[in-house]
Amino acid sequence: MGERASDEELVKRIQAGDKSAFDILVIKYQHKIVNLVFRYVHDHSIAMDLAQESFIKAWRGLATFRGESAFYTWLYRIAINTA
Repeated sequence: MGERASDEELVKRIQAGDKSAFDILVIKYQHKIVNLVFRYVHDHSIAMDLAQESFIKAWRGLATFRGESAFYTWLYRIAINTA
């Protein structure tokens, strides 16, 4: 599966206990999330910290993620709220 797996497949793998699937999502979206947060805080190091915090929040919330929206939409909202 690897990086070609869809977000939905990766989320299901994570929810089934495959922690490595989360690494794929982080790699896939880390730059987008850092850039998104940077638009709000205008400081690269703070943006990096807030992006990391956003991913931690996403990791903690994935057990209850129902998939009613796309994973990235959900992660985007977490990042905005964190920023």
